Amino acid sequence: MKKMMAILLVIGMTAALSGGCSGKEPEAPAPAQDQEETDAKTEDSGTEPEEVINLKLGSTTSEGTAEIEACHRFAERLEELSGGTMTCDILANGLAGSETEIVEGQQMGSLDMSVMCGVLQNFDSALMFLEWDFLFVNQEHLEEILYGEVGDRIEQRILDTTGIRVLDVFMRTPRLMSTTKKIESVDDLKGLKIRVPEMAARTALWTALGASPTPMAFNEVYSALQTSVIEGQENPINTIVANKLYEVCPYLTVSNHVYGFMYLNISDSTWQKLNEEQRGWVQQAADEAAEYNNQLAAEMEEEQMKEAAEYMEVTVVDTSDWRELTKDVYKQFESDPNYDAFEEIYQEIVAAGEKY
Repeated sequence: MKKMMAILLVIGMTAALSGGCSGKEPEAPAPAQDQEETDAKTEDSGTEPEEVINLKLGSTTSEGTAEIEACHRFAERLEELSGGTMTCDILANGLAGSETEIVEGQQMGSLDMSVMCGVLQNFDSALMFLEWDFLFVNQEHLEEILYGEVGDRIEQRILDTTGIRVLDVFMRTPRLMSTTKKIESVDDLKGLKIRVPEMAARTALWTALGASPTPMAFNEVYSALQTSVIEGQENPINTIVANKLYEVCPYLTVSNHVYGFMYLNISDSTWQKLNEEQRGWVQQAADEAAEYNNQLAAEMEEEQMKEAAEYMEVTVVDTSDWRELTKDVYKQFESDPNYDAFEEIYQEIVAAGEKY
């Protein structure tokens, strides 16, 4: 009996020592209500994913051109700067419609951004000078206007009358002519069926040169040349090469009749929906894209001229008499209700070009 009691005492002491090794009492299970609160706090501890803002940018310009490459650069940088919270789809090659339809889409809210310029005159006739043959003497003249006080006023006018906010300028190389017959002088333009953008001013200017201008959306140009509906068109060399117009036009005329540019822009309705940080990302990406475009366009011009020369006969023409024939075309629009606003800036541009 004594032996049995001794054994029980040893077992009891061992159990007591074993239970005390952890240094604390075992924890009781959390009440069900406390556990629910813990789970709720765990779920709330992570931040909700930010909503991704997807912008849509339309253009009639083809892939492979400097301006569309720059648009892709804009989209890449916007996504990087925003940490993936802002993206941009590039709808090139007229996927968003004609230039007029693109602007209308921005105004209605179905499209956010675009790269275009001259078509804005169809929404405010005071902007006819945006794409006006022989208005700018050279590239330096163009840059002086666009990057100066006059350029600021033009951009404000665009915002006020169309609801389009300019972000930056994409420079283009000068416009040239690609035709099915050789052009050596202004006399060769007589009766020439040449495609022009759907703008009244461009039609008037080419009529003054003796041509037979045909307003037409650009995505119809290749087939129209192929079927002899038109005999020529005019565009920067990168557009001519990117669209392989040398396949249907054996002649290239270096006329430099328009020193052109395009605006990378955003509808003001979209802009107003963005907070300050988001606007900063959009503007920075736009500025970087413009710098990239301007550098790329200059680099591509020489190579594209070489490529075109492999397929086309190239003629450089003296356009001094062309300029003389078109110098008073602006007076044809005196009855336009926006003529005074147009003429004011038009004359400032002309005056600035005298030193060149």
